[in-house]
Amino acid sequence: MTSDELATLELAIAEQPNLVVPLTGELVDLRDPSSVADALTHVRELKQQLDGARGVLEQVLRLEAVRQGTKTLHLERQTAVISGGEVLEYDGAELIELLEAAGMPGARISEIVETIVSYKVNAAKAKQAASANPAYATAVEQTRSVKQVPWRVSIRK
Repeated sequence: MTSDELATLELAIAEQPNLVVPLTGELVDLRDPSSVADALTHVRELKQQLDGARGVLEQVLRLEAVRQGTKTLHLERQTAVISGGEVLEYDGAELIELLEAAGMPGARISEIVETIVSYKVNAAKAKQAASANPAYATAVEQTRSVKQVPWRVSIRK
C-alpha cells in the first residue's frame, strides 16, 4: 500500500471503527487486530461454504443445459449461459516436427504454429550483475518496473 492509501485507511477506521460482517451481522472492531483476524477467518469459512453451494447450483444448471441440449437456458426471470468444457490444445513443438517430417513448407508451418518467446529475470542475479558494473546497473534499472499485485493475508492457527 502506498502511504496515501495507508493514511486514507487510517482515517476511514478512525471515522468508522466498526464493521458489520455481511450475512452474520458480526460487529468487528477494526482497531483490534485480533478481532479482525478472527472475523477474517470466519468470513473465509463462510466463503468456502458459499463456494460449495455455488458449485452445486452451477452443476445443476449445467445438468439442465445438457438435458435441453443447449448452453443457454432461458428461464422465467433470467437467462443462464453455460460456458466451459473442453478446449483443444496442441503440442506446438511436436506439431512442427511432424509437419516438417510430412514435408510441409516452413512458411506454412509458421502460419500454423506461432512462436512465442518468454523471458523470466532472476532478480537476485540481476542485482549481482548490477552491483558489479555500472553499465549493467543502468541496463537492469532501465528494464525494471513495479507491478501491483493483490494483497493477501494468511491466518494460521
